Amino acid sequence: MRTTAIELAAAPISVWVRNTLDWRNRASVDAGLLKAFRPKVETWNETFTMPYHEFRQRLKVIAQLNLSRIQHAHCVSRAQVPPGGLVVPVDDDDWFSPALAIRLQEAIDPSFQGYYWTRHILELKRHRRRFKGWLREAITGKIIFATNNYALSDVPDLARLAKNHEAASEYFRARPRQKKYLRAALSIHNRSLASQTVLGWLRPTITRDELVEHFDQYRTLYPRTRLSRALRWATPYVALMSELMDDLKVR
Repeated sequence: MRTTAIELAAAPISVWVRNTLDWRNRASVDAGLLKAFRPKVETWNETFTMPYHEFRQRLKVIAQLNLSRIQHAHCVSRAQVPPGGLVVPVDDDDWFSPALAIRLQEAIDPSFQGYYWTRHILELKRHRRRFKGWLREAITGKIIFATNNYALSDVPDLARLAKNHEAASEYFRARPRQKKYLRAALSIHNRSLASQTVLGWLRPTITRDELVEHFDQYRTLYPRTRLSRALRWATPYVALMSELMDDLKVR
């Protein structure tokens, strides 16, 4: 497992990139796909000229560029994550503000084990037969911690809570006084065309026509996205997503 560590004057902060498949290697991806997800990837590969694993690798490269711009950040192995600091989990296709570490350092308090901030999701959302683009989603309901809007400090079973945001949410629902909210735009969950949710979460298949319909909508999502001032740090990554969608062609 790889992480990005941020070394500042106070407690160290590490961004933990969750384990995933090696998107550069099609054979490895084919062998590692979940059985239930395999039919959807097969439909993707039959529909587009860019295979699914190549698209996911492009997403990862964009995210790696984003991580490289977090101030004071560098990559270390899991074993080298400094003890006693904060761990910020993230999937391999999502983004953080370059000020992530600075804002967390400002918020650190030994009274808290968890820190979280408002979730921002870049996705298509069906609403009354129309698609809406950019969404700002408040932190409500059971899922307090989502894909990349939380940090952990001095918690038991750190690996499980970092890997599984639902487990982290459950842990802190039972310990409400041990979490601290930051009113800041520190991350974006990039729910792309390749996400399991878009490809039909809990559904066994997706049809070619459905996939092409989603594709047509996603081609316009990124060029039309208007970021608030607090989220303008994501402008380069939205532009790269627009380029990626331009490169994706229907057979």
